Amino acid sequence: MFEKAVTGNREAIYAILGSPPLPPNAITPSLGTAFMVATGLLVTAARCILDAAKPGDPPQGKVRVIRAPDIGRKAEPAAVIAADARKDLALLRIDAPRSAACLQLLDAPVPAGTHCGTSGFPRIAVDSGPVTGVSLIELFQGADISSFVSDTDSNGDTMSRYETDSPLYGDSSGCPGFVASGEVFGMFHQCGRHPWPGVSLWVPSMEIIAFLNDNGVIISGRRTSRGGIAKW
Repeated sequence: MFEKAVTGNREAIYAILGSPPLPPNAITPSLGTAFMVATGLLVTAARCILDAAKPGDPPQGKVRVIRAPDIGRKAEPAAVIAADARKDLALLRIDAPRSAACLQLLDAPVPAGTHCGTSGFPRIAVDSGPVTGVSLIELFQGADISSFVSDTDSNGDTMSRYETDSPLYGDSSGCPGFVASGEVFGMFHQCGRHPWPGVSLWVPSMEIIAFLNDNGVIISGRRTSRGGIAKW
C-alpha cells in the first residue's frame, strides 16, 4: 500500500553527508536524513548537525546533501540556517537545488491505529569491508501509530510526540514519517527508552510547521501544496 508514496516521496528525501576530505579507507555513512518542505529548504533532526561530544557548541555551518534519486552524483552544499536542540529540529538551505520536489506536511494529528511508513538513510554503515567513499542505503520501514501525546517540561513548555509500535533500523534521525497518501505526520526523533523501550518517537508535523513559521518559512493550509509557500 505504500509503493506509490515511497516512489513519490523519495524525490524529496536527502542523505546528509559529512564534509570532505574523507579519511583514508574509511566507511562514511550518512549523518542522517533530511527532506525538502519548500523549494531549497530541508528539515532534519538537530542531532544530525550537532556534535554529540560538544553539546554546547553551535551546529555545523555547512553540510553536503544528496537526494535519493541522485545517489552516485555529486552532493549539493547546504547551509544550516536554524537549529533547535530541544525540539530536535534543524533547517537547511540549498541555494540552487537540482529539484523542487517537496513533501506535504499534515497540520492535524493522525489517529492511533493508522498504518504509517518512513523512508530515508539510517546512520549506519552497510559495506562489508573498508572502502573509501560514502556508504548509503535507502530503507523503507513500516509501523502503526500507537499514540499522540503531549507533555509539559520543567520550563512549562508543552511538547508533543507520536509513538509508533516498531523500533527502526540503526539511527533513523531525520527520516520523514508518512501515511499511505504520502503526507508527512512527523519526523523520526529517537527510539524510546524506559518506559518506552519498544517504540519509536516522532516530532509531529504540527511542531515542524511551527518551527518553520518561527524561522520565516510560512506554510499554511490543511496540507501544504507541492513546493510549499515559502517566504525567506
